[in-house]
Amino acid sequence: GINAEYGGFACIGEQVSHHPPVTCLHAEHEKWTFWQEYKMDSKFRPTFFKIIPTGSVHFKIRATGEHFSWKKPTTTIHNIILGQLWNDQEGTITITNHQTGDTGCLYFIPYKTTKHFTKIKGDVMDKDGVTRVQIKGDWTSNYTYRKVGEEAWNDVWNLPADILEDKKKYYGFSTFAIQLNEEEEGVAPTDSRNRPDQRCLEHGDVEGAAEEKLRLEEKQRARRKAAKNAEPQWFTMQEDPDTHEQYHMYKGGYWRAKLKQDFSNSPDIF
Repeated sequence: GINAEYGGFACIGEQVSHHPPVTCLHAEHEKWTFWQEYKMDSKFRPTFFKIIPTGSVHFKIRATGEHFSWKKPTTTIHNIILGQLWNDQEGTITITNHQTGDTGCLYFIPYKTTKHFTKIKGDVMDKDGVTRVQIKGDWTSNYTYRKVGEEAWNDVWNLPADILEDKKKYYGFSTFAIQLNEEEEGVAPTDSRNRPDQRCLEHGDVEGAAEEKLRLEEKQRARRKAAKNAEPQWFTMQEDPDTHEQYHMYKGGYWRAKLKQDFSNSPDIF
């Protein structure tokens, strides 16, 4: 639904594939549209788990028609068996403006090279490869920029003020993030907030959550066996005209169905 308190945008996500797992997201605002297809490769070792996103992220400004796309950095979770869990990001993000040809590169400094592994640096270049803007910051707290030839650095992003006080207990979530699982009336019956195992876990019923999870998994296997060629409900495969990538794009209809309270085409998954 539309979240007026946090910027007035509407957002929908759907897991369009289970094997391999692929999740799609589409968000709309009066000034912009955001969408992404999240899929990944992974590496599992005794001391770490590495997540390598392979799907693209897109952002479009409605007023100018400028379309930006990029891929996320690699995330590594350390000490998955023994010790305190921590994670780092590594790699370079290249953000492309497909209308102007401008590009932005963000370099995530790997922990192996410095103890300041949360630092980032980068540049914004025009279509001719000339650097116009410099970027620096920390992916856990802030980004700043300055135009080439200028001295002063300007803020781009700062850690949200609504990060919960006991942030370690809440995984560093903001107030907005911690509310994402709050129940809402009138949503599709397939909405993840309706998952009974998830709700049991949130209420502290670990045993009930395990029982519900097992029931849901068995129901899911039976449904896949009966409908081997099931298609996503809200997304369809298309080719992006700028990147020429094949990806799942929102085909519309969800908010109309929510307004009319007509989810007759939604499957019974819970």
